[in-house]
Amino acid sequence: MRKIPLPSKKRLITLSRLLSQLEKPRVTSVELSELTGWGEATIRRDISCLELHNGCSNGYDIKILRDAICSAFEIDKLASKKHLCCIVGLGKLGEALLESSAFEGSSFELAAGFDTNFNKIEIMKSSVPLFPTLDLEKKIRQLGIEYAVLSVPDEKAQFMAERLYSYGIKGIVNYTNIVLSLPKEIKVESVNTVTILTGMIAGN
Repeated sequence: MRKIPLPSKKRLITLSRLLSQLEKPRVTSVELSELTGWGEATIRRDISCLELHNGCSNGYDIKILRDAICSAFEIDKLASKKHLCCIVGLGKLGEALLESSAFEGSSFELAAGFDTNFNKIEIMKSSVPLFPTLDLEKKIRQLGIEYAVLSVPDEKAQFMAERLYSYGIKGIVNYTNIVLSLPKEIKVESVNTVTILTGMIAGN
């Protein structure tokens, strides 16, 4: 199988979760376009990366397509093990992420939340354990946390990201507006609403 570009990889992984929710045997690229908002040509091109000879004139066999995606990215293998995550920065965004259902049904488990504000941590009600950032290294190593969601103020983003890297974090989902500069061995995915919206306009 040829190397799959990162944007296609992201869409295919999202597609695998969507396919698991469909209760019918086949689905067309038109239907997938309506469900995802992606162009039909984009969907067909992404699926072609799998080198799947499944035919598309009458739609894709959902089970075969999902199995092909899971095999290509070893999704079922990854799902067999829980990967622990934390949220660093519990402002409005961090607090919302803390209480969201985004991690449910995935191979990721939210193990901790961190913030510099001791008072906030003491009064916040959460099912997730909360700690001051002073305990960041101790808790990351103690709990075996591998990934972090970064939602601190922009001026603290680079400093905090460097700390997370030095404590052994393998990947960061960056919700700040800062382009982080980190060694290539740590994976960073930035989630910026303006950038995403700009990409939508540019793609029209």
